[in-house]
Amino acid sequence: MDLETYSRSKLADYAALAEIVAAILKAAISAYPEPLRLQQVQHRPKDPASLKKKLEDRGLAATTSLENDIKDLAGCRLIFYTNSDVSHFLQSGIIQDNFDVDWDRTKIHHPVPGQTEPDNLFVSNNYVLKLKTARTILPEYARFDGLWCEVQVQTTLNHAWSEMAHDIIYKKPALAGFGAKLFEAIDRRLQKIMNTHLLPAGYEFQKVLDDYERLRSGKELIDRGALKTLSECSDNNARYDLLERFRDYVLPNYDDPKSVYPEIKERLVAAVAEARLTKTRPRETPFGNFPGVEIGRIVEVTCDILALYRFVDIELTFSAICDLFRGAENADERKHLLAAAERLARNDLEVWKQAGPYVQIVLVDTIDGLDRSRWEPIRPVLVEVLGEALKNEIQGVSSTYKTFTLSRGSTPPSEALAGMRGKAIDLLKELYRTGSADSEKRQVKLAMLEATRRPMNGTSSQAQLQSILENSRVIVDFFAEIAPGESYEMLQTLERSLLWMYRHNQGTAGTVEPDAAVLAARDALNASILKFRDIANTNKGFVVYKTLVGHESVFPPAWEGSAFDVKGQTQYRKERIDELVGDVTEQNAEEWLNILKRCAATESDDLATFPSLGEFLQKLSETKPLIVLGFVDRLGDRLTGFLGVMLSGLAKSHQRAALDARIAEWLAQEKHLAEMAHYIQFAPGFDGELLRKILMVGIKRDDDAVVVQVMASFARRYADAQEGTITTIFMAAVQYFTARKDARWVNLVWYIPKERSPLRKLDAGQVDAILESLVHLQSIETHGEWVLASLAEKYPETVFDFFVARLQYKETREEGERYEDIPFQFECLQKSFVRIAEHAVATVRKRFVSGDSMFQFRGGRLLAISFPNFAEPVRRKLLSLVETGHRADIEFVLRVLTNYHGQTFLHEICKAIVKALPDDDPFLTDVEIILESTDVLTGEFGRVHAYTAKKQEVADWLADPDARVKAFAKRYALLLDRQISAEQRRAEESIELRKRTYGEPDDKEKS
Repeated sequence: MDLETYSRSKLADYAALAEIVAAILKAAISAYPEPLRLQQVQHRPKDPASLKKKLEDRGLAATTSLENDIKDLAGCRLIFYTNSDVSHFLQSGIIQDNFDVDWDRTKIHHPVPGQTEPDNLFVSNNYVLKLKTARTILPEYARFDGLWCEVQVQTTLNHAWSEMAHDIIYKKPALAGFGAKLFEAIDRRLQKIMNTHLLPAGYEFQKVLDDYERLRSGKELIDRGALKTLSECSDNNARYDLLERFRDYVLPNYDDPKSVYPEIKERLVAAVAEARLTKTRPRETPFGNFPGVEIGRIVEVTCDILALYRFVDIELTFSAICDLFRGAENADERKHLLAAAERLARNDLEVWKQAGPYVQIVLVDTIDGLDRSRWEPIRPVLVEVLGEALKNEIQGVSSTYKTFTLSRGSTPPSEALAGMRGKAIDLLKELYRTGSADSEKRQVKLAMLEATRRPMNGTSSQAQLQSILENSRVIVDFFAEIAPGESYEMLQTLERSLLWMYRHNQGTAGTVEPDAAVLAARDALNASILKFRDIANTNKGFVVYKTLVGHESVFPPAWEGSAFDVKGQTQYRKERIDELVGDVTEQNAEEWLNILKRCAATESDDLATFPSLGEFLQKLSETKPLIVLGFVDRLGDRLTGFLGVMLSGLAKSHQRAALDARIAEWLAQEKHLAEMAHYIQFAPGFDGELLRKILMVGIKRDDDAVVVQVMASFARRYADAQEGTITTIFMAAVQYFTARKDARWVNLVWYIPKERSPLRKLDAGQVDAILESLVHLQSIETHGEWVLASLAEKYPETVFDFFVARLQYKETREEGERYEDIPFQFECLQKSFVRIAEHAVATVRKRFVSGDSMFQFRGGRLLAISFPNFAEPVRRKLLSLVETGHRADIEFVLRVLTNYHGQTFLHEICKAIVKALPDDDPFLTDVEIILESTDVLTGEFGRVHAYTAKKQEVADWLADPDARVKAFAKRYALLLDRQISAEQRRAEESIELRKRTYGEPDDKEKS
């Protein structure tokens, strides 16, 4: 079609097409379930005179393919109020649902860095589209078949600018020798209008509408009686959603919060109580059921609401937290409530600027006024609040749209502050005395010690430092007072804390020249600390206990200076252990047995707690075996756990024969099996036959603990083991756990050095059995991978096939069971797999089924994590598959490449795929996805920068001799242009709206 044909016979068709497109869009927008806020729709055919000028400007006056050269012969413009209205329309899918889109000619217009010409300041989404075949087969639409229309989507402001720019720039008169400077000024002013006025105005309008929507939503909730309906919700899913909306839309907008807060508090407490009685119900969605809201999340959002109004009525907020805590059912609830208590009692900078320690005074007085009989259920809350009140630092947080500032300062001393701190310390003393367990006392101790800590900024006034030292002395005197009745564990942790206080107190940090009052307070504190030390260490039992148990023990040389380090402490302990062993006699054996039982009774999950006790028992067993043999039948449950180290000492003693007799007796009685297996770890010689017998009994009794201990001892002592024990002990234990689908035994062997590990001696059949067991690992984490890496050094193909087997095994497991077939990435297996690249690709290719939508996440990802750097053998193998030309082979390669991040080392194979496919093949979309994929991005414009770089990376494709590669590169570059513009717009909108929500830095910060 040429210009004359268009003007004479096609203009009416294009006018009608534009009108029909506009009508379809208006109808679809009206029928959409959510309001899209369309302001107006314009439509028109291209004016022949305007079209003629456009063709002449482009050198296309004689074109006979006008319909291909000019995309807006029919035009339609949708004009919305704000940027978000445009975004909502674009996300609605209305255009794609009703029209076929020519994505190659579709363009997103938005200013991007380096583009300042008015044409590039045009802001619009321009779609080139045509009616779907379902319409054009109808007689009334048949004449529009193949005709294209451009649809522009803009805001009102951008529409105004584009209309003016179109009339001035597009219809620019010929200015040869006349008016050039003035037109340049017009050009610059158009740029200024867009950048300085219209873009900011668009964001301001958006902010106004966003705020209005929040206000409208909040008012709607109030009108519906949101507070009342909280307790009437049918399930916790609805209750959580309502609480969130109440927090976000209602609370910030009350004009008189104090008048409504009492009702809010009561309703919240009642809603949580109701939620605790409500059974969790799954969330039902079109994509399946998802876990429902647990009570912890209800409590969390409730605490958010209380935090927003916490200073409206301090006592009421504290009362709400306590009421909720009394009914808390699990640790998750208690965690959120304690965080709310901490936030309420925190020394907040903004509050201190206005009212000093008022919040803390109110809270401490409130606690003091509580009936002591009501303390116990809310003890953790009281401790949390009092500990916060005793802190010597004030903290503040401020932020702008791009900064987050933490401020710290010291609490200014005052009589009111001193009185509050003294009362808080007294209350904590009461809580300590009434604590029923060491765990409760430890929490109170930590809260009390908050009063002894100096500000982290290192600056303290003389008055503040004196106050801290005096409070510290009061606390230490209290600890000295209660020391005679405290458990060994509490004495140990108290002494450790006071040692550090004593060392810190030798100077006067935060002051240059301490005055006499500060020095007197420091000396008094030192004296109190030493008094506690002396009282605690008059207890002989405690002195023995701290020598044998724990890693935080304090020994006399530690008080003499910090030079007494870990090595010095270890040596001192060793010497004291030798002395204690010498102190054990037949006469005091019973006393010592009780001491040892007390030491073993210590609750701990820290492996550093008991080494010294084990060393003592081993030495005692070796040097005084008759006394220990007298103990072994009276150890009690806890001390029996140390029987293995006792046996290792007895094995070195002159009572070895008696030990062997006992072991034979226990084995016959099937008694102390795990302890005997543990003994073999430390025995002077490795007794493989004894370990095998213990294992057989453990397997017979289905005793996992015994089999675990056998494996641990065998792994440790394998270097000393006899020939054949891998089969009789190690593999037998593995098979035991395989039958139970339990492969956690890897945690017993992963750390053994390669030269001492049984894994390096396994034959092919044994490796198969090991891998059969490891299939049952729920996930391959570090320990499991290290075991596999050891096997892969000799059997890389077998280990790779093991991961393929895990893929198959996952398909057979019941839905809902947690099982991660392959890890996110490998840490060390790639080194072995790189040697078997062709085997790996061929094995995974055999499993590939065309059309399998999950393959790229399973088999494809397995190859990607095995060869993250796209090793040369992998490249060759995948390229050879592409060169076969078979569609299934190409699809397989595409699914593998999808797991990479668009690196340039993929370009060669992507080019080969493009060459192998016709121009309209849907697989080319997959190539685009592969190339545009990115790794981790940073910054608001990270994706803009990434896509800009990717466009540059394929620049040379445009000069490729292959026509298909050229055509693909052109389409891909246009795609990237759209992505760049869209991401630039999204990032700018996000920044500008954050500015209007959170504010901008002040002038000082800007400079």
